[in-house]
Amino acid sequence: MKILRITTLLDFGGQEKQYISFTEKPELLHHTYVFAAIGFGGNAEKILRERGFEVHILNRNFSIKNLSNIWTVYKLIKKIKPDVVHTAAAEANFHGIIAAKLAGVKTIIGEEIGIPSHSPTAHKVFSLVYRFANKVIGVSQSVKNHLVKTREIKDQKGIVVYNPVSVVNFPNPDKALNPGNIQFNIVYVGRLEKVKNVETLLKAFAKIQNKTVYLNIIGEGRGREYLQRLAKELHINEKVSFKGFQKEPAPFITQSDLFVLPSYSEGFGIAAVEAMFQKVPVLCSNVGGIPEFVKNNENGWLFNPLNVEELTSKMEMIISMDYAERTRIGEKGYRDVIDQFTVEKYIENLEKIYSNE
Repeated sequence: MKILRITTLLDFGGQEKQYISFTEKPELLHHTYVFAAIGFGGNAEKILRERGFEVHILNRNFSIKNLSNIWTVYKLIKKIKPDVVHTAAAEANFHGIIAAKLAGVKTIIGEEIGIPSHSPTAHKVFSLVYRFANKVIGVSQSVKNHLVKTREIKDQKGIVVYNPVSVVNFPNPDKALNPGNIQFNIVYVGRLEKVKNVETLLKAFAKIQNKTVYLNIIGEGRGREYLQRLAKELHINEKVSFKGFQKEPAPFITQSDLFVLPSYSEGFGIAAVEAMFQKVPVLCSNVGGIPEFVKNNENGWLFNPLNVEELTSKMEMIISMDYAERTRIGEKGYRDVIDQFTVEKYIENLEKIYSNE
């Protein structure tokens, strides 16, 4: 079969990470895959091309209101002649599913990569659009439940397929050689956008009394300049380092003592799983799909993303924790996720959907 996977952008982000992990072992794929972005390309586009995949970048204004995108995607589908069209992200779902239906594609799969904050009108629009799809994938049970609750899909149409996470073989420094750890390193990896709530992380970090704690922020986004100004205003700019986008963030994660994900909303939370794959303890907001794999005080910690004081308190608790206990939490997190979110399992689950429709 030929599968056309359409998303909004092919630069960097959670969906792009999914594509990169999915294609890292081409020998496991049983079908021909073509990738397309309605908007612009970038890092993910480059990697997919280097791996030998056909990629189409439409460079369109991907707003749902730009209905001419449907015609553009329709023409692409007629040109490629796929057996399956699999869309992901709100704009790609809207334009891609309608275009695939008009093009007469037999199997249409939609995918919701986060928990959408749709208006009542948008709920009605997507409930109509999703009628054209054979199945709608949620990247966590929480995402599927939300779509069912808002009546965008019926329960039997929704299916949960967790994202794949690549195993990066980067050596984890033996911090036991320095159990007193003169410096405690915290890391955040993700987009610098409002929904990621890095502002709360900075405000909580500023309240930490320990003067030997440092924070690395890995990622890019529209909020970077504001966050850098905020760090200066909070007088923590000498202890906070903005590293920008990193093609491979694993070195920063493995050299950290704690990973923090403070998002207001997360469909899955792939960056947290990446940290757990590296046996680094995680402290995450208790939203979306995160509590499906992070269990508070068992294999990590959870907090309310609206509560700065709670985040500060939990960071201080973890910083003061015995090294051996913190290591035990990291090891438990690794054991809980290492077999659950593999590339092999993702490919098996996804291709089973394609074959059954």
